[in-house]
Amino acid sequence: MPLLMEPIVEFYIYVVRLSKRGRAALGLKYCGLHRLGQAWLAWPGGGFGERALCYNICHRRPPTQKLRHTTDPLQAVLTSLDSGSLSLMEALRRRAESQSLAVYLVGGPVRDALLGIPIKDLDLLVEGDAPALAAQLAEELAGSLLVHPQFGTATVTLGGSRLDLVTARKEIYLRPGALPTVSPGTIDDDLARRDFTINALALSLSEPNPSIRDPHDGIGDIGQGLVRALHRRSFADDPTRILRAVRYEQRLGFGIEDETLSLAQEALAQRHLDSVSGDRVRHELDRMLDEERPMPPLRRAMELGILAAIHPALANIEGFDRLETSGALEDSVCPLVCLAALVYPLSPREGEGIIGRLNLPGAWAEVVRDTIALRGLERELSAPELSSSKLAGLVQGFSSTAVLAVSRVTLSPVAGRSLKQYLDELQHVAPELKGGDLLALGVPSGPLVGRILGQLREAKLDRRVATIAQEKRMVKELLAQLGGDPGRG
Repeated sequence: MPLLMEPIVEFYIYVVRLSKRGRAALGLKYCGLHRLGQAWLAWPGGGFGERALCYNICHRRPPTQKLRHTTDPLQAVLTSLDSGSLSLMEALRRRAESQSLAVYLVGGPVRDALLGIPIKDLDLLVEGDAPALAAQLAEELAGSLLVHPQFGTATVTLGGSRLDLVTARKEIYLRPGALPTVSPGTIDDDLARRDFTINALALSLSEPNPSIRDPHDGIGDIGQGLVRALHRRSFADDPTRILRAVRYEQRLGFGIEDETLSLAQEALAQRHLDSVSGDRVRHELDRMLDEERPMPPLRRAMELGILAAIHPALANIEGFDRLETSGALEDSVCPLVCLAALVYPLSPREGEGIIGRLNLPGAWAEVVRDTIALRGLERELSAPELSSSKLAGLVQGFSSTAVLAVSRVTLSPVAGRSLKQYLDELQHVAPELKGGDLLALGVPSGPLVGRILGQLREAKLDRRVATIAQEKRMVKELLAQLGGDPGRG
């Protein structure tokens, strides 16, 4: 079968499944990313005598999110908001109207309303001074205010609702990866600076029956399920948009438009991500890990070489694969657990490289180091008849986030059970007696107090003591072993 495709393409094939009984079924099967010429793909889990035949190959799957509301976009927005966000937006609209300022709902909220997705955060734009208007709104409602004057942006938070307000602006990128130079602009200037056509949408809140402002045919791309860059220099201007493209693609069930994918691969080949600060890359990676389903965008980022472009050690996400296989991602897993699974296969040196490249803050860096160190203890954690006190001695001091991640991605089932036992049963075990109680029992102040408390904890972990009376008896026995001289030993 002759194939004319990109060097890396996304395969969706119509498959005929031939079983040993001669029955056939026709269906659409997603086969992932493959290089040119890899057309014959095994049917997953196929039994004896089964084979898969490719009948048709296309670049994109049908979008899982479809346009629902185009005739009355304002009503679509209103029904997509909770009551708190609706009240906050209406208060801003009234205040802007009193000052004859044009205000728009822009970007993701408009896109999501058209798709029938609940709006989580309000992104609004004003053709005027956004920080000043936000300050007035925060004062009126007694909400909190955060201002970024260099970008003309502000955030108002009231209860559980948040409103991000930006001044309409133009942007100029002086070099790849640099933060833009901004200047005041119009609504059309602002839409032209955005990342993708599906986010370059605006809905006026200053008109009674507004239509969507869509100068780049974002609605058309939403209808086709495409993530399309606004212009050819988009990824050179801001290489973090490559990560964003994957995140939107996987969250919405869209496909990255062919030329946009080529531009992203070109930006990766030219190493534009190297020019982006660790903080900005980490922010985008954090948002990816915080997705409801983080595995699809991570896998896609790996397949496209995005993770390897961030740091070569991230070229393999085998630990994350196991986190998904374990069913852990069906739970509410925090981004740091996902990070731990991502760095699980790395060496200490590679881990330090990740910490440096992403400029990881203290808690993140601790999780990376602890995860890698715990992997090095898997043999000890797999030892037969490992006592509870020895298990706790091995694991205590490591972050519970790292322990949780390694328990789910370790290649050793025994080590995984040991770590789970520590989390479920052992980590909070402590003796009933405290330091003051030991002093009252005759233990002199000093390091001996800590040592005896440690011995009491070990005894409780191994169930050699269970009551406070047994703990007191153990303290007296320990003092007696010192031969009447508690200061010895």
